[in-house]
Amino acid sequence: MHLCTAGKIDRTFAVALGMRGVGKQRQGDLRTPLGRYGLGPPRVSQGFHIFVPVQYPTPAQARMGFTGSAIGIHGPPRGWTNLAQLASLVAQDWTAGCIAVTTDADIEAVAAWIRKRQVKAVRLAV
Repeated sequence: MHLCTAGKIDRTFAVALGMRGVGKQRQGDLRTPLGRYGLGPPRVSQGFHIFVPVQYPTPAQARMGFTGSAIGIHGPPRGWTNLAQLASLVAQDWTAGCIAVTTDADIEAVAAWIRKRQVKAVRLAV
């Protein structure tokens, strides 16, 4: 994942995506959505340290029948930190459709970057 300002990369993070790849269209398909999405403010998460909501599906996608919720950018799952790090290192995608960074420090840096720049949207692409 690249965090960019004015077209230039500020930071890069290794991530895990949905278990079934990208191109989310329905709830439970285990895919990460592609497109431009609004972001909610980063918040504390019992399950993932910090969770940044991704506003999927867009209104246009919802009109086309896309379904799903609870998509976000987050840290490693609580209690599974070492597994998440290992999965990221071997490029295993393990999420249910989210974008997961490898460490708590990584998601803290992502959240700080979003807050500092007051980022309101993200483009998810591969």
